[in-house]
Amino acid sequence: MVSAVPSRHRLHGHLLRCVVSLAAIAFTVDAVQYDTIDKYDCFRSLEGMTKSMFDLAESYPDLSSVVDIGDSYLKSKNDNNDDYPLPQNGYDIYAMVITASDSPHPSSAKGKTLIISGVHPREYAPPELTMRFAESLLTGYEVDADITWILQHTEVHIIFQVNPDSRYVTEKYPKTFWRKNQNPGNGRENCKADEIGVDLNRNFGFKWGDQDGASDDSCDSTYHGRGPGSEPETRAVVDYAKEIFPEEQGRRDDPEGSTNVAFGEDNTGIFVDVHAPGGYIFYPWGHKDRKSPDDDALQATARKMSYYNGYVLWAGGQPDFQYAASGDSSDYMYATLGVASFGLELGEDFYEDCSRFENEIVPGNLPALTYLVKNAKKPFSLAKGPDIISLIVSDDVIQDGIQYGIKVTVVASDSRLVNSISRYPDFPETGGQGVAEVRVYLDVHPDDYEEGDALAWEMQLIDNDSEEPKFELEVISAGGFSAGRHTLYVQAKDGAGYFGPTTGAFFDVEMRPTKSPSLSPTTDSPSHKPTSMPTTDRPSKQPSMSPTTAKPSALPTGTPSTARPSKSPSGSPVTASPSNPPTGNPTLNPSVSPTTNPTGPPSSLPTSGPSR
Repeated sequence: MVSAVPSRHRLHGHLLRCVVSLAAIAFTVDAVQYDTIDKYDCFRSLEGMTKSMFDLAESYPDLSSVVDIGDSYLKSKNDNNDDYPLPQNGYDIYAMVITASDSPHPSSAKGKTLIISGVHPREYAPPELTMRFAESLLTGYEVDADITWILQHTEVHIIFQVNPDSRYVTEKYPKTFWRKNQNPGNGRENCKADEIGVDLNRNFGFKWGDQDGASDDSCDSTYHGRGPGSEPETRAVVDYAKEIFPEEQGRRDDPEGSTNVAFGEDNTGIFVDVHAPGGYIFYPWGHKDRKSPDDDALQATARKMSYYNGYVLWAGGQPDFQYAASGDSSDYMYATLGVASFGLELGEDFYEDCSRFENEIVPGNLPALTYLVKNAKKPFSLAKGPDIISLIVSDDVIQDGIQYGIKVTVVASDSRLVNSISRYPDFPETGGQGVAEVRVYLDVHPDDYEEGDALAWEMQLIDNDSEEPKFELEVISAGGFSAGRHTLYVQAKDGAGYFGPTTGAFFDVEMRPTKSPSLSPTTDSPSHKPTSMPTTDRPSKQPSMSPTTAKPSALPTGTPSTARPSKSPSGSPVTASPSNPPTGNPTLNPSVSPTTNPTGPPSSLPTSGPSR
């Protein structure tokens, strides 16, 4: 990386036309095509989810595939529930793999994220949210700069329905509020018809059977089963996780004897288990109210997720630790496989209100998940570094009245995201080191940068705000810079030497036939959180490009669609044609500050039983 350098750099190229990186992607539910749950038309049914998954894999063959990872309890036994009969004797359990097949990076070099949902089938929202996330990744590729680089460097694996047998039961017989799987065990004789089964989130092999966080009563809602990993659904998740997460990064044969030993910052991989309700983010430890040895990284990550969804922290050492959960998936994945493990408790009800789901849960949690996936390569390190608060690319480089390049302006912060929970104390362990420098890379991701590459610079500090300093860099365009789409990558480093997650932005270079070319304006504004930036029209004698802003992990929101956007330049935000300039110059009015985020948990919590 070039050390101290001037703020202006020459790129030897043609003039630039900026394209909004963080595109808003609209989704609509096709109720005819996809079956939904009765009285909850925002949630696809088990059948609708399965069809959606295979349709996506067919529509995006270069980005996704479906893997059969195991069988449900009833399918493994070729059995059925006589009291609540299923249309078939059980189901396959599927995982969807989302990653760019045209990436130069092999699978072994990519970060891995595993997201699961549907462990507790009475929680309607989690599978739909994870499907929306899958759709946002697939439709955002080559449209959104962050999603594009994520899929080129990361594999995202999603198991939408871990417990399909019981999901069918709770959809068709909603009064059961079914939580467990369909294994009757010895409960068929001793329990009510809707009390049988094993709680899959008490059946994982770390701290299994600990009575402080599970039950040995087969009729109880937290019954842990006959042994660790006794259920086929649990084994399917565990075996798949072992397959995708690197074995060489320190799996532990005796994890219960190593609970005070940190894994270190070189481990890779992220695991997420999505539940409902509550308004919580959880992470190890969950089996007892005590911090894990990697708490700095895990807590920093969870705090930054809260910046987007406003949830509070359910973890050891936190004021919102609710109750112990032993034998759960999150503790297992961290303690045994060494991956950074998290969970979400969405919303306020098991059968969530569709208005709340669409207006609060989706817009708050899609960016939280995107932030998380950004860190998959080095989750125990990147979460400790600073975040890019805003990235603005504008056409302020002018010579003799002609626009000759772009100006890149960045605001970074080591504290804003990590200290965003209003009633929690600040977290100086990772949020008190300040921003030491910001680096810009042209067409090379920081992970791929090699010392000596010409197109990487250190930005110049122009506003030394102690909390959120501003940096600037001017990039001059002169003949020879190739036409087409280019990507700027920005990454900040704190005073302790930790780099934070990367933020990217697209821009296009156009060949122009005239001697006095100008920059074309963009008209689409990015969508961040529940709101989007305004646009205005201002008259101009010559079209000019106003700033475009990329903010941390912004994501499209809405309901799903199978329509695939064009990957060609015509699928980019509409811009004025050089041969037919607009009479008024559409411009953006970006704000340097991110939009307001919700704070705090929901005002009321359900009382109908445990969620996690």
